[in-house]
Amino acid sequence: MFLSLASAFALCSFIVGSNGEPLWSFANLTSGDQFCPEGYSLVGSQCLMFVTFALENHREAKQTCHSVSGELLAITTPTQFVHVVNHIHAYGYTGRQFWLDGSDAEKEGNWVTSSGQAVPRGTPFWAAFQDTQQPDNAHGAEHCLEMESSEFFYLNDAVCEDKSNFICQYNPQKQDKRDLTPTTQVPKAAHLEGYSSQCPTFYVEVGGLCLMFVTWAVETWHEAQQTCGDSSDLLAITDAEVLRAVYLYLHQENIADHSFWLGGSDSNERNWVFTTGESVPMGTPFWGLYRGDSVMQEPQGGTRENCLMLHSGGSHYFRDVTCSMRLNPICVYNG
Repeated sequence: MFLSLASAFALCSFIVGSNGEPLWSFANLTSGDQFCPEGYSLVGSQCLMFVTFALENHREAKQTCHSVSGELLAITTPTQFVHVVNHIHAYGYTGRQFWLDGSDAEKEGNWVTSSGQAVPRGTPFWAAFQDTQQPDNAHGAEHCLEMESSEFFYLNDAVCEDKSNFICQYNPQKQDKRDLTPTTQVPKAAHLEGYSSQCPTFYVEVGGLCLMFVTWAVETWHEAQQTCGDSSDLLAITDAEVLRAVYLYLHQENIADHSFWLGGSDSNERNWVFTTGESVPMGTPFWGLYRGDSVMQEPQGGTRENCLMLHSGGSHYFRDVTCSMRLNPICVYNG
């Protein structure tokens, strides 16, 4: 059954869609590999099929995934999300919307997958603007989960009857896990090994790092650097798992109303680097969105805004701001 469907997909490569776009893009760009069945590609540790040759509603998309021994993709970790977004850009799938496995149709605000697993909420998954974050259930009618191209492939709630492309994941029970490298674990910082994850006074372990959230002082970016001192730096976030861990900690400790300095700047305009010398990761899922005449992604401040922060109103995504603003520092202990 599976092979016959895969063959049917190959035949579709010569058909022209209703919008004039040739459907052969699916066959060319989503070729199988040694780890995955025909039609699927290894993305991170999962076999995924990016169905770009058909536009279906959410219910129909689920059924089509079932017909190729799969389910709609359930995104549950930041690392997995990064792999999917990078694949979309690498293979030219921009300009599309993709259905994912997730709905709150049974109970408003209770987002779950088909298997009943909770869909992660907040940063770094859902689209966030200057002062709001999806899902917003616009007009009381948005109950299905998608990756929205106009919102830079962050998660968004949408009307279930809308027609979109979709992403299938091969049934995980049938994958050969011996050949697939796990990618969901948060890497432990090497400097923690020396003292068994015990952090100095005022520092707490978050995301495998010893961090100090300086909520008792608001300072400029340069003052914040000095506050961190010789044994610490302003935090450099290069891993989406760390961004998620920081976001969860802020809410756990009820300090999410604070905005924090990170150690990034672009004093050399548009070349964002941390004080550690590491490049600041750009795009989704690190930088927040800005709603002006159209939806844009930060950084948008030009030469006026050269320092990096996690903004409370913008759901603690990266945003650029003038270095003279007074915010709380996050320091990372270097040992």
